[in-house]
Amino acid sequence: MSDEPEDTAPFTHGSYGSDREDDNPFVSPSGPAAQPSGPSFPAPPPPPPPPSAAPVPYGSPPGQEAWQAAWAPVYGAPAPGSLDHKGATTALVLGIVSLACFVCSLLCCITLPGVLCAPFAWYVGAKAKREIEASRGAYGNIGSAVTGMWMGIVMTLIGALSIAGVVALVAWIGYTDWSLV
Repeated sequence: MSDEPEDTAPFTHGSYGSDREDDNPFVSPSGPAAQPSGPSFPAPPPPPPPPSAAPVPYGSPPGQEAWQAAWAPVYGAPAPGSLDHKGATTALVLGIVSLACFVCSLLCCITLPGVLCAPFAWYVGAKAKREIEASRGAYGNIGSAVTGMWMGIVMTLIGALSIAGVVALVAWIGYTDWSLV
């Protein structure tokens, strides 16, 4: 093993077969920049001002010049059914939470989040359904609103019946002096 600098120098990127010493890795492979820059080069002149008598395009905001409206992005109305109503998604999530809590309550006991989420799912779903129907097709997730609303209705009724059953059981135990021990 020799201690020459060529053997210990790290490998640098370069094209295969090029042993040129003047290769600079910081210069673009396509050559120097097309337009020089720096303090000795002046900035390009600004574009000419637009004519003031140009007609204002249809749909441009008031007080906006024609050349400003020409460069403004035009998005237009969204495609029918392409937006999602956030209330519909919220109602669906609340309905799923109340249903999951009811399934878990069959295993252990009545869970408070399910009892509390169901009426909110009912309310938010009904409100979202009304807003989606009033939007004339702008929103596309009316199914989520209806599903969340119906989950909320059913789970509210089941929760109310469950609470009434527990209250009746506790009252029966207190009335009959029956003990669980």
